[in-house]
Amino acid sequence: SGDLPHHTFNQVLSELSFQWINFEEEVKAFALLSRLLVSWEVFCTMFTNSLPKLTLDEAIGMILLEDIQ
Repeated sequence: SGDLPHHTFNQVLSELSFQWINFEEEVKAFALLSRLLVSWEVFCTMFTNSLPKLTLDEAIGMILLEDIQ
């Protein structure tokens, strides 16, 4: 649906980590990007195709930068 707030996303990751369930950075990044609105689809495709390996911090940074512009 694309309406998952960033803080909720981090809370879920934190709770899973607390239960010894950890995800690779790339999985976290793709999970976050998959929660964006449909209007972000072109951005996500271009962004994910431009980097050999994606990190959560890179995804967050690019989303914030795109949102500012």
